Amino acid sequence: MELFDRVLRVVRSNVNSWISANEDPVLSLERTVDEMQRELVKLRQAVALAIATQKRTERQVAQNRVSAEDWYRRARIALTGGEEAIAREALTRRQNYQENAALLNRQIERQNEIILKLKQDLRLLEDRLSRVKMQKDMYLARATSAEATRRLHELLEKGVGKSTLNLLDRVEERVQDLEARAEVASQQNRNSLAGQFQPLETSAVVEAELAQLRQQINQQ
Repeated sequence: MELFDRVLRVVRSNVNSWISANEDPVLSLERTVDEMQRELVKLRQAVALAIATQKRTERQVAQNRVSAEDWYRRARIALTGGEEAIAREALTRRQNYQENAALLNRQIERQNEIILKLKQDLRLLEDRLSRVKMQKDMYLARATSAEATRRLHELLEKGVGKSTLNLLDRVEERVQDLEARAEVASQQNRNSLAGQFQPLETSAVVEAELAQLRQQINQQ
């Protein structure tokens, strides 16, 4: 729980610093994700350490139980042989191992609670980190759009936008002028070509009329 609370404090701290210092949202978001990932690694290590400690404690419980049974066996042997004092000492040793085993069992119960809580925190952090990663692209796109809009308004306020529009108008006028000149040149070329054909067409008509006139004279 302590680790998870620290992660939340880190995230809130980053958000607060972003707001107060007007920090670049892209960099802030990237750093927040990186820090959450580092805290996630620490939390996983804590879970692994707690589980390893629990396993070691369970082995210690088993060893104490084996030792208790061993001393009980020795007490029976001593008592059978008439060595009551030795049997009493052996039973005292057995009781010590049993008490150790009981104490370790209580530790295991506490460790189980800690591991359960750590796993819950781990799942919660993994879920939150997963959601942040999924939405990161959307946040970055929104931040980029907002920044672009802000810069556009700054340009318009400085008059750059107006001058740019004026420049576009001048370019449009220049293009239209060039297109008009090209159309005039094309029309002149067509007129010139038609003028070359006109004498030929006139001559052909004259020759046709002359031939017709000759035919009429020959028929008389």
